Amino acid sequence: MEDNSDVKQLNNALKTKFTDAVVTENMIDEKINEEVDFYDFLEAISDKSDTITHELEDQQIDSQHPWRRSKIDILEQRRRLKNQLEQRIRTCSIYLKKSNFIQTRDKISFSIGVVNACFSPLIAGRWPHLLPFVYTTQILFLIPVRSFYYKQKTWHYSLYDLCYFVNLLTLVYLWILPSSTILFTVCYMLSHGPLAFAIVLWHNSLVFHSLDKVTSVFIHAYPSLTLCTIRWLLPLNVQRDRYPAIASIGLSLHAGTAIFYTVIFYLIWQLLYCIFIIHGRRDKIDRGLRATSYTWLLGDKNSLVSRLIRKLEFRELNDDGINLYKVAVYFLIQFIYMLITVLPVCLWLYKHMYMNVIFLCIIFTISVYNGASFYIGKLN
Repeated sequence: MEDNSDVKQLNNALKTKFTDAVVTENMIDEKINEEVDFYDFLEAISDKSDTITHELEDQQIDSQHPWRRSKIDILEQRRRLKNQLEQRIRTCSIYLKKSNFIQTRDKISFSIGVVNACFSPLIAGRWPHLLPFVYTTQILFLIPVRSFYYKQKTWHYSLYDLCYFVNLLTLVYLWILPSSTILFTVCYMLSHGPLAFAIVLWHNSLVFHSLDKVTSVFIHAYPSLTLCTIRWLLPLNVQRDRYPAIASIGLSLHAGTAIFYTVIFYLIWQLLYCIFIIHGRRDKIDRGLRATSYTWLLGDKNSLVSRLIRKLEFRELNDDGINLYKVAVYFLIQFIYMLITVLPVCLWLYKHMYMNVIFLCIIFTISVYNGASFYIGKLN
């Protein structure tokens, strides 16, 4: 019996140990499974993160690809258009230099010039209210043509000269600020002063077959003709309606006020010219890449400016290629010239119609005489 009880106790002990071992093994297996599941979870997250990252990169590349493609296409199209434009310009330049085209161009220019010279006085006398339209139409054609021509010759810095500034002011007065007495006064003074006298000093010639020479006479003579016409030939009621500044000023200009405002506008132009041409483009001007009225006058030893500089015996002091003394003398002479030429305008021309008309006729006659000298010189 004792042996049986011992055997039972032994069996019970073995069962207990076995049970404990099984439980322990199950716990270990569960732990291992938990650890395996955790690592698998981390690995899955890592794989998913990599997948999302690759997808985002692919989407970014896909989104950038059309932009890069379109940029390349735009640059290529721009290059093709530039080449086509340059080719057309070369073709056009070759065509413009052909003798047949030059002859046709000169014939057209001659015909238009003669017709314009005949009909402008007729329009001024018979239909004075139409002359501002005629002036505007012509200048909007002539200035772009001259700009294109001067750009080819590298003369386009001359388009910043005073004469173009005055023409611009005249257009602004006629169509934007017709009630401005200040602007009308300045335009009248400068157009009858330095612009009109420039025909004499610059030897502008009415050579009908040359569009360039006709344009030079036009930009110096037509503003004064237009303003003189609306000043003297328009009825008073039309002046009050369309150009009230003329009626507001009255029969005469106040000399001090007129000269003061004229000097202000002149100095504004002179300052802009110094900033954008003398200073801003002086490298190209010094190297001879661009021509201006300033370099032309100083380069011509027979010009009035050059003779005055030699007579005054200024030293040649160069500052980065710009002679400061010559620049100062050039601007001083221009300023004195402007003051001298505007004095007759405010003292006599604006007050007396016949003096104004005779003055313009004399200026026009000088341009015709210069043109005749050109033709006779060519024939001889």
